[in-house]
Amino acid sequence: MLALGIRCHSMAPLHGQTLTGPSAGIEGIFMTGGNDGGMAHVSEAAGHGGTWAATMISAAAFVFSGISFYMSALQRAELEVYVPPVLQYARDGGGDVDVFAIPITIANNGANTGAVLALELVVENVKEGAEPKSKTFYSAFMGEHPRDPAASNKTFAAIAIPGRGTFSDTVRFYPRGNPLPKIVQDAGEYRFTLRLVVAEPPAPGLVDRMLGTAAPAPITFTRTIPYISEQHLGFRRGTVIMHDKDWKPMSSAGK
Repeated sequence: MLALGIRCHSMAPLHGQTLTGPSAGIEGIFMTGGNDGGMAHVSEAAGHGGTWAATMISAAAFVFSGISFYMSALQRAELEVYVPPVLQYARDGGGDVDVFAIPITIANNGANTGAVLALELVVENVKEGAEPKSKTFYSAFMGEHPRDPAASNKTFAAIAIPGRGTFSDTVRFYPRGNPLPKIVQDAGEYRFTLRLVVAEPPAPGLVDRMLGTAAPAPITFTRTIPYISEQHLGFRRGTVIMHDKDWKPMSSAGK
């Protein structure tokens, strides 16, 4: 212990001498008064960097939570309608009334419930010089066209589609007003335009006003009827398939 004390004492510099060699390192360890300012600057910079990172992480979390809340609770109804490549043409009223039975799927990609009040169908005869050129049909009944004239019909009613939900059924369209003359008189191509009539919020919020209506854009598609049989359609109350020339479905999203 005495030797250690003497050795340590001998390491101390004499007056007017500069400590060099290994002793200088020990001197630097214990004589830190001159480096206090540098250490303080380093600590301050580290503190500012941590605060900035924490602020950015908190802001990002707030933004993501807001988006998640909007998508799960506030997002308006966003409806898309899909039709298959095939529909059924029939006749009612002893063969004097055109009827179109179209399987329809409506998907709600929004968070809020969407209400479809009615469906409107415009049918055009693309043949040059055809009369009438077009007629408008309304959504009258649900389900397939019955062969039995005494069968009960399920009247179309407004459809409520919950958020992220879907609706699928066959809708039968009947002509508005006078059914004569019929729009389908010969085999050939016919152009259809389907439009959904949806319920709008009575007092739309700011987001609803910015995003606009929840109704999908009308979809237009062409279907071909290969033949017309008055006996099959009028007396037997049968149906004839009308199909897309490429056998492809159609949607309001254009896919």
